[in-house]
Amino acid sequence: MFVKICGMTTPEAAEKCLELGADMIGMIYYPPSPRHIEAPQIRAILDAAKPFRQRGCKAVLVVVNALPEEIDSRIDFVQLHGSLQETDKIPCRTIRVIKNDTAFQRQWNQKPTARHLESPNIPQFLLEMSSGILPGGNGAAWNWSMAKPFCKKFPTLLAGGITPENVRDAIAQAEPLGVDVSSGVELSSGVKDFDKVKKLLEQCFSAG
Repeated sequence: MFVKICGMTTPEAAEKCLELGADMIGMIYYPPSPRHIEAPQIRAILDAAKPFRQRGCKAVLVVVNALPEEIDSRIDFVQLHGSLQETDKIPCRTIRVIKNDTAFQRQWNQKPTARHLESPNIPQFLLEMSSGILPGGNGAAWNWSMAKPFCKKFPTLLAGGITPENVRDAIAQAEPLGVDVSSGVELSSGVKDFDKVKKLLEQCFSAG
């Protein structure tokens, strides 16, 4: 079970989440977000993550509608939100976001590109429900069982309203390759609660 902890804002938070066992850390490049960080913070977080790369930990840059001027070579995935599509300007693999909205059923029947099928054991899609003013899950829980057919077909992260208390239920309903959590393990926007992170990871690992 992959676990991505998103919304990293400090090197210390990234290091602690990786120490606790997270497989992926996510950094948000989107100025309207309270978790937005600029290039110097991204570099510092990637520096902190370096010792954990030997065990396969991955770094994800989350972007909305526009790419930063430069993408650090240590970024493993760019997660695409909004109007962004796959482009040669992205020097690494991508995570394609699919919303649980009126287009959900139609979108999951689209054929993924070869780029998304390079490794079936790495999450390359993210399913979420967005009910707030910002892109992303906005902490909103949803009927995760809707995602099961897609998760059975493609390597997928499940997002939206997941917390340490409900993550086992979310996994059981959707059977994803992994989960993506941000606000569900926070004290406030961008401030991680490491007790919650630890509990979430324990629940995920015990779920298989």
